[in-house]
Amino acid sequence: MRAWNYLIGVVVLLILAGCGGGNKMTVAITAVPPTISTPTETAVPTPIPTIAVTDTAVPPPAPPTNSPTARPPDNAPTQLPSPTPEPSLNGIPYSQIILLPDETIQHMQEVYALGQELGRDPNRFSKLGDSIIANADFLTRFDQPGTYILGPYDDLQPVIDNFPGSWDRFGVAIRIGLRAWGVFDPAWANKDWCEPNEVMIDCEIRLNNPSVLIIHLGSNDLDANFDQFLRKTVEHTLELGVIPILLTKADRYEGEDNRNNNTIRQVAADYAVPLIDFDVVAETLPNRGIKEGDNVHLSGPMAHDYNLPIVYEKGHTVHNLTILLMMDRVWREVMIDD
Repeated sequence: MRAWNYLIGVVVLLILAGCGGGNKMTVAITAVPPTISTPTETAVPTPIPTIAVTDTAVPPPAPPTNSPTARPPDNAPTQLPSPTPEPSLNGIPYSQIILLPDETIQHMQEVYALGQELGRDPNRFSKLGDSIIANADFLTRFDQPGTYILGPYDDLQPVIDNFPGSWDRFGVAIRIGLRAWGVFDPAWANKDWCEPNEVMIDCEIRLNNPSVLIIHLGSNDLDANFDQFLRKTVEHTLELGVIPILLTKADRYEGEDNRNNNTIRQVAADYAVPLIDFDVVAETLPNRGIKEGDNVHLSGPMAHDYNLPIVYEKGHTVHNLTILLMMDRVWREVMIDD
């Protein structure tokens, strides 16, 4: 402020000097501003109110679950249910062992309907095949209460109950050493039960009147006509209103190229018939589920207790389980009228 007062005074003197009539006055002014000492002031800030901040934000109370406003935020991710894992046998998904696609189910429903018109028995099935199924370990236990325990497969008991007497029935269409062409050669038919010139497949269907025929062929077939006679067997079965179920085999009797199993797979696909691909699950078994030193016939304990780990290492017990799984699906999805 002192500096400003000094400057104002100088201006006033100059004005007065300029107003002095004719006399001129020279005024010499040396402007020496006084020394201004600016005191150092310490600024005292205005107090700021302190706001307590917590690390955890406390949300407002959630509305009750039955409130119309009770919904997840718009940006909340959708929680999808976890997919149910596909059941498997020895680590192989059922879908790779039990081949029964929708088109096959539809086709078999038509075949079953034809069979019912022809009077086929919905509570009987038959077997057609070679020595692999001509023994006491092939399915027979399921007609002998007390000789098997399903354990984790208790839900398969109803299909066993639906076909009483068929599980331990050998019939006249099982012959040791049977080849596919023998199915239509009367020489292979059982002379005690079959009529003259009657082939085994017709003889068995006449005697047992089944709605399903389990077919195991190929373990004795070395020639190129296996495909021809397997197709003829499937065609004939379909014409008679009987559902054919094909099985691949564990052995490599015809050679390591596995051509007979590949033929069986192709025939099943071409005719849209059920296929149990036992060859796939045999890969999980010691020696492919075949007896040591045998190369063809399956291994297996007489007891069928599916609570025991050992049964999942043996040929017959796993083989029988795959057939039960397929029979259950055919029975439920083809034969039962919803």
